[in-house]
Amino acid sequence: MTQESFDFTTSLFVLPPDAKLLPVSELSPRLQAKIGYVDDDQFVITRPGFRITTRLLPRPLTELIREFHTPSLLTDAILRFSQAHGQDPMVMLDLAFDALATLVEIRILVPHDSPDTQSPEPNFGAGQEFAGFEIEMLVRSLEDTEVYRARQADGTLVALKITRADRQAIFNMFEREAKALDRLQGMDSPQLLKHAIEQGRAFIAMEWCDGVSIAIAAQRARAARNKRQLHTVVTKLLEAYGRLHANGILHGDIHTGNCLVRDNGRIVILDFGNARLLDHVNPAVDPLRTGIPQFYDPQMASSLSDGQIPPAADPVSEQYAISVMAYLLLTGLHPIETSAVQSELLRNIVEHPPLPFTARGIAAWPAVEAIINRGLAKQPEERYSTVAEMAHAFAATDWKSKKPRRWPATSETILHAKIEETRNLQPSVELPLHRAWFALRAALTLDNAELLAAADVLVGQAEPHWQAHAVAARIARARSDIVTERQAIEKFLSAAGLLTDKSGILAAILAAADIFNGNNFRNIDVTPLANWALHNLEQIQTAAHSHKTVDDPIESLWLMATLTLIKCGVAAIPAGFAARLETFDKTQKGHVWLWSLAHDVLAQPHFKTRALLAKKPKDPAARVFALLRIHQLTGEMSWARDARRLIAKYSKAHSFEKHLGLLMIELAAPHNAVLPPFLQPSAYAV
Repeated sequence: MTQESFDFTTSLFVLPPDAKLLPVSELSPRLQAKIGYVDDDQFVITRPGFRITTRLLPRPLTELIREFHTPSLLTDAILRFSQAHGQDPMVMLDLAFDALATLVEIRILVPHDSPDTQSPEPNFGAGQEFAGFEIEMLVRSLEDTEVYRARQADGTLVALKITRADRQAIFNMFEREAKALDRLQGMDSPQLLKHAIEQGRAFIAMEWCDGVSIAIAAQRARAARNKRQLHTVVTKLLEAYGRLHANGILHGDIHTGNCLVRDNGRIVILDFGNARLLDHVNPAVDPLRTGIPQFYDPQMASSLSDGQIPPAADPVSEQYAISVMAYLLLTGLHPIETSAVQSELLRNIVEHPPLPFTARGIAAWPAVEAIINRGLAKQPEERYSTVAEMAHAFAATDWKSKKPRRWPATSETILHAKIEETRNLQPSVELPLHRAWFALRAALTLDNAELLAAADVLVGQAEPHWQAHAVAARIARARSDIVTERQAIEKFLSAAGLLTDKSGILAAILAAADIFNGNNFRNIDVTPLANWALHNLEQIQTAAHSHKTVDDPIESLWLMATLTLIKCGVAAIPAGFAARLETFDKTQKGHVWLWSLAHDVLAQPHFKTRALLAKKPKDPAARVFALLRIHQLTGEMSWARDARRLIAKYSKAHSFEKHLGLLMIELAAPHNAVLPPFLQPSAYAV
């Protein structure tokens, strides 16, 4: 079975015996220093003898991977893990599938009947000579090829790729790779040194290239908040592929594992086995076209979805895949919601627009997003004419983060005073829950441990209401205090279970959804809470069906609660839900948060339009949060600027002043702004 022939949803995968799961603490000091600071309970996974980037894993994902010591479907392994750790299987499926698919891609997890389950015995040992090269060590061994690090007679290191199997398809693959490397002459690729047949085996000798995966280089830049470095990495990636196309070569296998960043910053594109020369006659369709599904362009996805032979790759289709990789490097996430179900993934690629960075919790980068979005256009004619043109446009964008305008001195004084008052736990007439929320949001925005500790103290002083327990769970999560978080969730469920009014129950379900999102892979049993939320949601739905009239506020909350549970993977889309949402849409009711959430979940453009046209709250503070929610929905900075102007307008109003500090904090990171629970009633009452 080849990598191209298996189906993620039906194939049994296994962790090969030679795959290693090692605690970071057991690595050598040199490797630990290379990885950088990580938590003590993180692991690395690798396969000795395989040319792959060692992957850094959190403990829960490590435990999930252990499920594959025996052959298993991806879905079955996730189900067993979820049951063992008290997690919701659908949430785990959404969270873990991409990570597992990546491990399949790099042959850490392999189909159980594949030759990759065992590392093939190498045909050559250290010190042995082949075609004039001295073998030094095995780098990668597959069922059809071997890659060795070797040396030329003068001692120069080379990568020596040798066919293992005597198959014409493998010889053809080597021929394509050699032709591509010969044309490139070491430009953005390893330098071709020799290609021939020796002892009945085709081989390619090429320049040995040290470096790190481009995904790791981008991850380091994101972690360091170094936008300049991140911008440079993506610029060089686009320029490299632009030169590749200009030299008449399609790479044919776009993904982060095929790009290295060398110590000098140079990008090296690897693995040209699927490359095509553009000056040869290309067919209209290509039954042998392959790739990673998340990088398929819409035309290929559409063909596969319809059961048709995909169109042949061309520079414009490859531009789409390169744009997916650029988005992934810039944000750490894919431009659309991926799915474990192949048919749904293909449909999303065809239909769903790329998400703005703000929808991913990443600060808006308008100029960069505009360029990436054009490369991700659904129709080929709407993309750039060449990747080189795209690279030029990207390079011209500004990587510098604009410093926010200073607030008036009086506002700055109010914010500073509130921060100091909160951090020092000084007496205040403000409710402890409101103070705890401010301390939490300020701590997260300013990365301030003292404010986080203050939030923990203040929430303990709040009235033991379900809202307080929900906030306490957030605070404990931010402090990585699993014991306290678990206790807060238990208290939340006890308090929420006593609610009888529909609006209170639905508001509590909305709060519970955040708890579900925050407890993925945290070994906290949220099953009772999920059961409570689903039971009450169904009860309210049943009651609504027994009445002829629709209570708009309750209907709005019910729709929001349902969408929220769908988004976090706790609930499936109920039968008739789309029709019910459309019926409510026709009433011209609802608010910014409802229609933004509907767009997040269903990706229908008219829901975004409804969010933009929705009536804004009368309460000025709630209106600010509405503008920030639209900013997150669209990624457009004008909404954040409007929010800032509104704050300035009402900053001296007595009723507004108590929220001023919080609003200023949220404006510092508008992509992460969260509507506080105590403002939700006034925000939703429009």
